[in-house]
Amino acid sequence: MKKTKILFVISLLIFAVLFTIMATNSALIQPTDNAIRVLVNAHRSTVANTFWMNFTQIFNSKETIMWIVITIILSWIMTSRPFVVQVTITLLSGIFLNHFFKSIIKRPRPSANILMHYSGYSFPSGHSCAAALVLGCLVLLTWHVSQRKWLNYLITVFFVCLAVTVGFSRVYVGAHYPSDVIGGLCLGTTLVTGFQLLFSKYNYH
Repeated sequence: MKKTKILFVISLLIFAVLFTIMATNSALIQPTDNAIRVLVNAHRSTVANTFWMNFTQIFNSKETIMWIVITIILSWIMTSRPFVVQVTITLLSGIFLNHFFKSIIKRPRPSANILMHYSGYSFPSGHSCAAALVLGCLVLLTWHVSQRKWLNYLITVFFVCLAVTVGFSRVYVGAHYPSDVIGGLCLGTTLVTGFQLLFSKYNYH
């Protein structure tokens, strides 16, 4: 549980800092965002473009709803009801808060070197937040039902890498700035770990 607390504090602090910057003076981080985008764009190719444009869609709106439903159903089948409540609250509050923060910051999306056009505002990244929420809940589910630590760690690493890869894809296709992605991942992680700490007094087994 100590690791969960540390991850919660770190992700919350990073999101709070980014949110404050976006709300007060986003120009502070814009040069860094632009520089990273230039670096990523320099490595584009036809094959890579095709791959990332398809990959990034796994957390589009309809797909995200599907992953949320699947995650809740798996939790219902494999664990106790308190965990199902925890997962449901985590996922739904995350989607709501992401849209809420977008409406407050109202940061425009990148306007140059775009491979895929999306509507709406840029910070925080909805795809990245959804990936952190869903995959984070699946990590928790894994640790609740499996007694094999080596397998749990392996699945955890896989899901973490997958969430980060989703975030990278958002920058690659030009849908978001890097800070949007970091903000989305941190928001999702904060909620997953925060509700885990809140519900940790229940015995799920």
